[in-house]
Amino acid sequence: MGDWAKGEFLRTGKKPGTDFLCFRFPGTQNAVLFNSDQFAMFNVDAKKLPAQRELAKTIMSPAFQAAFNVIKGSVPARTDVPGDAFDECGRQGIKDVAAASAAGTLLGSMSQGYAVPASIKNAFYDVITAQFNGEYDAARAVKELPQAIELAK
Repeated sequence: MGDWAKGEFLRTGKKPGTDFLCFRFPGTQNAVLFNSDQFAMFNVDAKKLPAQRELAKTIMSPAFQAAFNVIKGSVPARTDVPGDAFDECGRQGIKDVAAASAAGTLLGSMSQGYAVPASIKNAFYDVITAQFNGEYDAARAVKELPQAIELAK
């Protein structure tokens, strides 16, 4: 929740590691779900290509990744960005992502379309929403979920 919850804490003068802690949701240690900002590079004429390449090079440079993510409160897309500029929460996030990447437990988020197609995600959401709103009890939700996924395929 770095770029909104942490930002609110920082805005009120709270200090990471002192006034609030950053950690993975209990039971999810050693696994990280990712979302990522993306930039599209369009097919441009040859004289614009050097500028486009320079933009991509800049965005992916370790220096830019550090500067951007320190302000945003997120973790760099690259795993080779030093944590020197980051606070305690940022350094922990960098370590968590690197460990999950090495262990094969760095997983795309379903909510942002990295893990499954939209039809499968929506099937999950439909059943979860019905259960949350009291239309299904837990037993029915467990029964409905695989059926909804199968129908969405």
